[in-house]
Amino acid sequence: QNDPNEPRYCLCNQVSYGDMVGCDNDDCPIEWFHYGCVGLTQAPKGKWFCPQCTAAIKRRGRRN
Repeated sequence: QNDPNEPRYCLCNQVSYGDMVGCDNDDCPIEWFHYGCVGLTQAPKGKWFCPQCTAAIKRRGRRN
C-alpha cells in the first residue's frame, strides 16, 4: 500500500523505485524517471532530457 502523500514521478505517475534518471532541464515538471519507462537500462552518459522536454526543445528550435 503506497502512502498517498508520497511524491509521484515519471511518465507513469508512480512513486520512486529502482533505478531512476533525472531530466537535465531545470524546468522539467516531472524531473525523475524510472529507467524502464524511458527505455534506459543504464545511466546515460552526459546530459539526458526526458521525452517531454526533448519534444519541447525541438519545437522551440523550429521557431527560430
